[in-house]
Amino acid sequence: MMKALFSLLLFLAFASPAMAERFVSCHDGDTCTLESGLRVRFAGIDAPEIGQPFALEARDYLTQMVEGRESRLDCSGWSYKRRVCDVFVNGMDVQKELVGWGLAYDYEKYSGGRYQNAQAFAQKMGRGVWSFPDGGFRPWDYRRRK
Repeated sequence: MMKALFSLLLFLAFASPAMAERFVSCHDGDTCTLESGLRVRFAGIDAPEIGQPFALEARDYLTQMVEGRESRLDCSGWSYKRRVCDVFVNGMDVQKELVGWGLAYDYEKYSGGRYQNAQAFAQKMGRGVWSFPDGGFRPWDYRRRK
């Protein structure tokens, strides 16, 4: 009975388009874990993989922005057992912030180019990954190589 009630409450929490919860840790620059234990993949961006330049900076900056803070999540789907969500802290679009600092790429395939302006700014300023010619080796290409 308790398991069924918990499952129902979990379903209702994630069925709603927006929810507020706190993150307890970040695995990398685009995936963090909520207090509930659910892993969240930040929508529309792709941060460097651990082992790539700026991966640890991306993870640490993301951790600083979201860990322990109430975050608003607008979730739209699932990817590899992770909830895919747009994440906002105090009204700030966390993904846009990461892209604007050159710590993640606009993953146009999934963002529809929503972060192109932030990425162009980071590129113009030579921030993060954009300190490398052409923005360095993309994480999606890095994963494909592994």
